Amino acid sequence: MIIERRPALFLAALAVSAGLAGCGTPESMTEPIVSSFNEASVEIQLGQGDMGFVSEEMRAQAVQKADAKAAEICARGPNRRAEYASQRRIPLSQYVYVTKRLYLCLK
Repeated sequence: MIIERRPALFLAALAVSAGLAGCGTPESMTEPIVSSFNEASVEIQLGQGDMGFVSEEMRAQAVQKADAKAAEICARGPNRRAEYASQRRIPLSQYVYVTKRLYLCLK
């Protein structure tokens, strides 16, 4: 039996497959998610993981998508224009962060 003969190899393969299962694709990391909206502001979460692991081009693309999503959401309320206000990184675990961008909805 393979497990009895090479337990270290089996454990290493199991650890690698479990680690890869939690990884998102770069495309999913750049999809904007609306995390809050109250007609005066909208908060957009950039993707499902730390933006530090994607290229500069993908990061710029994520910011463009977040800007477009904020403009779309702000247009639904009485204040029609979205203006970027701030950005923060929120820890999900010891090594994983998400980035949230705050936009003010202005007239």
